[in-house]
Amino acid sequence: MTNLSHTLLYTSLTKNCSNWITNARKQLSCATELEWRNTIGTLALHRLLPLVFYSLQDQNLTDTVPPPYLVQMQTAYRHTRKKNTILLLTLDGILQAMAKRGLNPVLWKGVVLADNFYPDLGTRLMEDIDFAIPVEEMEAATEVFQSLGFKVQPEAETSDAIYFANKMGVVCDVHHRVRLFEGQESINLITHLQPKHMKVPTMPVLEPNAMVVHLIVHMDGHRHETGPMLCWILDLAFVLRKWGTLIKPEYIEKLMPAKENLVSLFRIVRFLEQEFDQQLPACLTQGAKNFEPLTLAEIFRQRRLALWGLPRPNGWLRLGASQLGFQLLHRRPKLQIDDLLLLPLDTLRNLRIYNRLIPIKKYHLNQAKAGR
Repeated sequence: MTNLSHTLLYTSLTKNCSNWITNARKQLSCATELEWRNTIGTLALHRLLPLVFYSLQDQNLTDTVPPPYLVQMQTAYRHTRKKNTILLLTLDGILQAMAKRGLNPVLWKGVVLADNFYPDLGTRLMEDIDFAIPVEEMEAATEVFQSLGFKVQPEAETSDAIYFANKMGVVCDVHHRVRLFEGQESINLITHLQPKHMKVPTMPVLEPNAMVVHLIVHMDGHRHETGPMLCWILDLAFVLRKWGTLIKPEYIEKLMPAKENLVSLFRIVRFLEQEFDQQLPACLTQGAKNFEPLTLAEIFRQRRLALWGLPRPNGWLRLGASQLGFQLLHRRPKLQIDDLLLLPLDTLRNLRIYNRLIPIKKYHLNQAKAGR
């Protein structure tokens, strides 16, 4: 299953390599029905079916996929493209209305990635539209949302964000406080991109280094409940593919809030480089060379464990209840024997990796001496 997943993901990340496509065709054609069933289930858990389908279609490999699984992937792709089209049309109207009021929203994450970084509008799932708006502009922004048929969702409100939703089910997560970048006002964190699927001339987004930091911190912040999500890891791959020449490690170091976040970045860089031969910025690959890369098996295992809530106490209670025959509220992935056996080893390995973190400043000094 891991081998088939690797082949499908490699095909999604490769850039028209005829030798690889020939090899992939052989591997996909030889996969068993059980391998396909398990792999499709796993990739669905990581929200990657739309991307994989698009890539197989783009590389003329759809004939290698058993029909039921091809239909499942195609359905996921079409649903994602339809939903993303609605989200972007709605966002276009919001941005035009806010521009008329002189407001300054900054767009985050999924909507930016789906529009500007992924190969097709239907390849990146997004649940909502993420904004950051200065607190002094929130009153006027609320008026804009309400004028477009959005209503405040008080049950979802936090101390940092307000949620708006309309009758079509479009949800906007509007942050008026961004704790991650507080105290970094001296750094210009914003750049502008030309949208590919909207009429507005530009959209304000996080600049490359801030975007990398935000993606990593967001991923780590949700890891206890989601595990390492492959879709979020591929977000980073597509950002580095587009913006690799603009990455500055000293900016990333300054913006990254914790040592653990740097470790995550370096392990992901190594994973993308070793597993999928991605050409990543040398300034990151050099800094990451002393770290163990993530592996597909590790990512799959930790995702399954996280969805059960393991190794936290409530996770063990949930697992115990399921073994006694109790019906759980939500369906969870089937655990494998190694998931539980390797859990202590994962913990020990992560502690070892974190303790080996080489300060980036020392890396910068060495690079400067080398004449970079």
